[in-house]
Amino acid sequence: MSNSGGKDWRTALKVAISANLGWGFELFDLVVYLYVATTISPLFFPSSSKIASLLLFLLTIVIGYFARPLGGIFFGHYGDKIGRKRIWFVSLLGMGIATTLIGFLPTYNQAGILATLLLILLRILQGFFLAGEWGGGMTLVNEFSPSNLRGLMSGIQQGGAALGLIFAVIASEIASSLAPGAAFTKYGWRIMFWFGIIPLIIALTVRWKVGESIEWLTKVADKPEKIPIATVLKKWWKLVIIAAVVLFSSGSIYYGIIAYMPTFFELYTHLSIYEIDNIVLATNLIWLFLSPLTGYLSDVLKMRKILIAIIGFVIGILIYPIINSLYTGSYILSILVGMLVGFLFAFQYSIFPAWLSENITTNVRYSYIAFSINLGVALSSFAPYIVTALGLIFHNPVLGIAIFDISASILGGIAALLSPQDKVGMQLS
Repeated sequence: MSNSGGKDWRTALKVAISANLGWGFELFDLVVYLYVATTISPLFFPSSSKIASLLLFLLTIVIGYFARPLGGIFFGHYGDKIGRKRIWFVSLLGMGIATTLIGFLPTYNQAGILATLLLILLRILQGFFLAGEWGGGMTLVNEFSPSNLRGLMSGIQQGGAALGLIFAVIASEIASSLAPGAAFTKYGWRIMFWFGIIPLIIALTVRWKVGESIEWLTKVADKPEKIPIATVLKKWWKLVIIAAVVLFSSGSIYYGIIAYMPTFFELYTHLSIYEIDNIVLATNLIWLFLSPLTGYLSDVLKMRKILIAIIGFVIGILIYPIINSLYTGSYILSILVGMLVGFLFAFQYSIFPAWLSENITTNVRYSYIAFSINLGVALSSFAPYIVTALGLIFHNPVLGIAIFDISASILGGIAALLSPQDKVGMQLS
């Protein structure tokens, strides 16, 4: 095994679990928005057409996500200058407040255009705070991890995204029970946003106990970069482009297939809410439990970029039959296909934090990761809107999703191959 670099794996595990819970809550905040898209889009974007309301609603995802690169610059700047822990904590708290407030918003019928504007404002705040959470988690987990276990710890952290959808399933079941039928449209959707307070409190409690990064304290604290993002863009602009493209590819698969599942099933199949919840649950349980294993595999094989590229190409090949199978509306088949999607996505997604962290120096790591990944994912936020629109244009929702996501998968695989040589097992620079 490679040298651990003198770092304790138990401490690293605690940080990874904290990152997992925080990332799970953050993704819950965003995914729950897609989960109730068909229900509440007419409440904030009334139209004679349900699809027109949905498309306008999906555009608010794009607006919120384009706050993420700005958030990445802000939180990355202070994370590199004054330390990781405090900034990481603030980002999680801010995200939680913004999400909870969505559950209290008046609808268009109650407040007119003000309701729509308030929704958009809170979406922007969500995107802004989310940027600091994800980038901070990736940075801290890898700076705490032994050199030979960065893939494993990264996989634990990244599994939090699956946990976010599992939270959403639980919230959906609770809300549907407390507000069945028409009551869900009236107030049940609000319960889903309020439910986020529970995982938020848990995540904040765990995170408060996390210490500061030793890497940052010993290498950066006394001489931080004046403007970290400026250094990143001057010295590592090629890396920024590569990382952004790879994350755009991954985000397109996530938002075009996994997070889009509830909306897709409600629009194009006759599956019940209960069946949809179970399909989403099966997909994300596989992802949650396999993510650490696939991350660890990249440690054992001592390669990251090749694995990212290979899985990207495999996903591209399988996208059309996957979506076609989901479109049949078969409950059992959808569960099996969902589990396959969860496995493939976990395999690639789990490797990202270690791959990103090993390619950059400690003095600008937070800024590089937060900006690059959030730029890529901001671009991928068009996915739900684009795949819905393409489905209408081609009169074929399967083809609409396939065209977009196949292109994104191939592009991401090529970009990964262009990244620097892997530094698996080496000390962070």
